[in-house]
Amino acid sequence: MYNRLFNCSWLLLVTIIISVSCTRKEKGGFTVSIHYLNADKMVPQNYAGNEKVPVANVSNPRFVLEEIPYGTDQHPILLDSIAVTGKEGKIVLKGNGAEEGIYQLMVENGPIVLLINDAEQIDVDLDLSKKDNYYSVKGSEASQHLKEFITHYDEKAGIINNVINEIDSVKQFGGSDSLLIAATNRKNQAITGLNDYLSRFIDKADSPAESLFALGMCSRSFQRDEFGKLLNTVVKRFPAHKVLAEQKAMYDAQMVELSRQQQSNSSWVGKQAPDLALPSVEGKTISIASFRGKYLLVDFWASWCAPCRHENPNVVNVYKEFKDKNFTILGVSLDTARGTWLKAIKEDQLTWTHISDLQLWNSKAVDIFKFEGIPYNVLIDPQGKVIAESLRGNDLENKLREVLQ
Repeated sequence: MYNRLFNCSWLLLVTIIISVSCTRKEKGGFTVSIHYLNADKMVPQNYAGNEKVPVANVSNPRFVLEEIPYGTDQHPILLDSIAVTGKEGKIVLKGNGAEEGIYQLMVENGPIVLLINDAEQIDVDLDLSKKDNYYSVKGSEASQHLKEFITHYDEKAGIINNVINEIDSVKQFGGSDSLLIAATNRKNQAITGLNDYLSRFIDKADSPAESLFALGMCSRSFQRDEFGKLLNTVVKRFPAHKVLAEQKAMYDAQMVELSRQQQSNSSWVGKQAPDLALPSVEGKTISIASFRGKYLLVDFWASWCAPCRHENPNVVNVYKEFKDKNFTILGVSLDTARGTWLKAIKEDQLTWTHISDLQLWNSKAVDIFKFEGIPYNVLIDPQGKVIAESLRGNDLENKLREVLQ
């Protein structure tokens, strides 16, 4: 499942790819010529609603050209800047870079224009009084492609976010399962459409910097295996691009570490699930073994666990989508107070079976399953074998879709 905007459990592994650039360019630089209009009527960057409210004391804004360095701990690098004095005019800024990367033309208190240095001369026409479509680019084909890409991406992402808002409303106001499933299907179709667009864009891109920027967007909605395939494709197409090679090496190292962590933590996959029997909400002892014959997600959580509560809407959605396909959920809580446990179940609309011995980390569940943190879960097949664990977000939905087809 996706949260606004496509919160993926593995996103941190590839966030670095969104911010790309490089070191100084020995072979020379590039020039950005800006023809600007309406500096005295500039729409502020953080405006509210659709209002075009002029900002006080911005009739002489400073234009800044910055390099966006790759990595998550570096600030943009200032390359050039100039303060303008007229309502309209023309200014020239100069930059450099070792290879193609992403740069930003930033207007103080105003808009930002993303550029790619695929040409020595880049011309930008900028109308500071406009909220949308406020600039055009000439001389740089990659920069123009990037502008078009951002427009199309925002449109498609907006559709997805609207459906996610609809899903939230259905859940909040107690809509029927059929409405929730229909909205979820529309969301999935919209995400598929977005991913198809991203794949086509990357497949056609002639610029390594274009591809890197698009890959950053892919990290929000692609599964890691599919993302890895796209990254490999781009690296093969642009083998001389150093930043791409660095990102590929970093991604591969992170995937090795992720695999190592999963293997060290995944002691139950492929084994018969141990039995666990604890009191239910009604006080009746219920065991994992009693669900034999169904696919069972044993979900370990607690009312005090913020990540658990954040993940609960995803679990609710998969339950509603798959509960009629020989699948159910058993919630196992590490709460200590019965009242807060029951309140969280009601608030989060967790309508499946729940058990707990209310012993926090002294729970039999921890002793038997040996997990060190929550949320944690195991997916058990009808024969009682664990087939997956630690499934969160979209990974949970995809795994259930795989095994319940």
